[in-house]
Amino acid sequence: MSESLNNRSRVALKLTRKAPQKGMTLLELLIAMTVLSIGMLGATGMILAGVQSNTRNKTDTAAVVLDQQILEQFATLNNYPKAGIVTIADCGLTAGGADNHQASLGAGAAPAGAGAAVYTALNAPLPSQVGSIDWTQPTPVLATSATPGYAMQYRTCNGDLYEVRWNTMLVNTGTTSLTLLTVSSRQVAGAQQHASILFSNPTTLRTLIDGAF
Repeated sequence: MSESLNNRSRVALKLTRKAPQKGMTLLELLIAMTVLSIGMLGATGMILAGVQSNTRNKTDTAAVVLDQQILEQFATLNNYPKAGIVTIADCGLTAGGADNHQASLGAGAAPAGAGAAVYTALNAPLPSQVGSIDWTQPTPVLATSATPGYAMQYRTCNGDLYEVRWNTMLVNTGTTSLTLLTVSSRQVAGAQQHASILFSNPTTLRTLIDGAF
């Protein structure tokens, strides 16, 4: 009987010694936490990049819509081009009509046109930029409720502020006139003071307007 018990004790002792350890050591736990932290940092970077990309796309979309609005408003005028102004209202919602802008319509001869400075074949960084608004030049006179001009500070309905510049250029004269209208805009301020403005190239749209003098 005692010999049988001894044999069982020896077998149990051998099994105990051979049994693998269960659980995690402190070193394994530290390694796991390090790997997890690195993974979370990478995921955070991807999330931030996605947010920045979404903000940039939103800004570009708003600028394109704003350019298109001005193009369409100018194109629907009778007998364009003509001297004078057209009133463009933004969402500033200020008292006394201060949110209105007296946008100048007058066109100038090629290649400079009238209004905001444009790139020419002599100073364009790239051939594709000839005729685009030159944002390295000073801002033209801003169109306000009291002063006509070829640029404006446009406040969108969500509170963002965009600077808009345009140039009108006569490219053909005669019984009919053909005018090239170039409009460019970019965001200059966010709805909130702490909102960051991501750098992006100004959006530019052009259209040819055919009208009679």
